[in-house]
Amino acid sequence: MRQFTLTVDFDYGPLEAAYRRPDTRILLRADGGQLLSVPFRHLRPYVTLAGLHGRFALELGPNNDVVRFYALP
Repeated sequence: MRQFTLTVDFDYGPLEAAYRRPDTRILLRADGGQLLSVPFRHLRPYVTLAGLHGRFALELGPNNDVVRFYALP
């Protein structure tokens, strides 16, 4: 399993369209520079009217599927 840390800073406007399409993927850059394509459904619980902001961790399984996406303190 691989783990990445990310600092995310999106305003709500660009994310609003993702709510309308269930298969939307969001491109995120990990702290190590890797570009990751993450299904929006994993980010959705953390989106507020202010957008999506904060530090997160992403765990990928052996087939590069998302095992866990969670907020860091």
